[in-house]
Amino acid sequence: MRERVLSLKARLVGTMALLFLAGTVAMYLAARAYGLRAADLSYDRLLAGSALSIAETLSVDGAQVRVDIPYAALDMLSAAPEDKVFYRVFGPGAQTVTGYADLPQIPASRFRRDEPSELPAPRFFDATFRGEVVRFVLLGRQLAQPGLHGWVWVQVGQTRQAREELAGELVLGALLPIALLTSLALALAWFGVGRALRPLESLSADLAGREPSDLHALGVPVPAEVQPMVNAMNGFMRRLEGNMAGLRSFIGDAAHQIRTPLAGLRAQAQLALEEDDPREMRRGLANVERNAQRLTRLVNQLLSDAMVMHRADLRSFESFDLVDVIKRAMRDAVPMSGDVQVGFISSMARARMRGDAVLLGEAIKNLIDNAIRHGTPDAFGPDAEVEIALRQEGDTYALTVSDRGQGIAEADRARIFERFERAGTRSSGAGLGMAIVSRVVNSHGGTIELIDREGGGLTVRLSLRGMR
Repeated sequence: MRERVLSLKARLVGTMALLFLAGTVAMYLAARAYGLRAADLSYDRLLAGSALSIAETLSVDGAQVRVDIPYAALDMLSAAPEDKVFYRVFGPGAQTVTGYADLPQIPASRFRRDEPSELPAPRFFDATFRGEVVRFVLLGRQLAQPGLHGWVWVQVGQTRQAREELAGELVLGALLPIALLTSLALALAWFGVGRALRPLESLSADLAGREPSDLHALGVPVPAEVQPMVNAMNGFMRRLEGNMAGLRSFIGDAAHQIRTPLAGLRAQAQLALEEDDPREMRRGLANVERNAQRLTRLVNQLLSDAMVMHRADLRSFESFDLVDVIKRAMRDAVPMSGDVQVGFISSMARARMRGDAVLLGEAIKNLIDNAIRHGTPDAFGPDAEVEIALRQEGDTYALTVSDRGQGIAEADRARIFERFERAGTRSSGAGLGMAIVSRVVNSHGGTIELIDREGGGLTVRLSLRGMR
């Protein structure tokens, strides 16, 4: 089953929705914290006012603390009718004067007995009492009467239900506009992303409406962020168009080059079949065999040329030993040399470089084959020599293949590296060997030179960058 892939629009808007959701959660937490602080501030004032009203009624009767809980003190807290109220008045020694004797004590970090003023500031704290969270205030008053000296404390508590409800209302009032704005922002984002992606739809429509052979550059106006992708696609189509043009040229050239030898083979075979004389028939079959060899070489070189074109574009380079590549190329090419002597001279046991060993091997085989076939005329005798040499020159390797042939005229050297071009009219080759060599050397960033060999003949010199 094919995996479902979300559209780019859905991904962008989904990512923005997640960001908005995270922002909404953060704003909810901030709004709730603010709501709780605001509710505590409002109800703490009422709580402190209630404790202060009780503290103002404190008096001393002999050695006893007297307190008259005013109705107004607890009436202040009636704004939260569903909440419970607890109070306690206790004097020196923590002796309860009135109220709930088991009320929680204030944490030590919030309690100071050395207040400089007569009426210290109220201390607020939360504690659990009888299974509920209660907000308490502690207010002290210092008494100095005959028979009684010290602090008397008033502690008043109220459950938090009203505070939570007020905080919830504040949070809800803040989140409703936020939710509306978030929904509006997501709707605008959906519309905006769709509008921003329209150039991609135009690109898709342009490509979908083209013929398979139409590889001209895309001209659809696109935003700056999409332009690199369009440039990459245009570059790819230029390379593809070049490859297609090369392929068409190769097919046309191959068809033209093969058609003529095939026609000759057929004519020679027909002539041989019509001969009654066995000797003439044998001579005709020998011509057929000789032309079949030429056709086989042509086909092999065409295939080699196609392989070189493909691998040169791939540039799949790896580290290898150039000496080993030369020796393998010699083993493949030299058996065809007959009596021609082929030697290899190099002071290096290994020559490390980075490139395509298959391509370089093909190029070297073509150089050796050309030297054997076209560089050893009968004038030099059956022992004419072909010399292969490799030496290092700084960061490069100099590979030379020398023969004792007639060489190549200066006028022909400029075009000898073109496909199906031959050096002189007497050459029987297909005109692909040097074109293959040139393409391989260029793909490796090297250079190729044709030099007259001292004593007669031609030297082909390749300069290839070594491995640093």
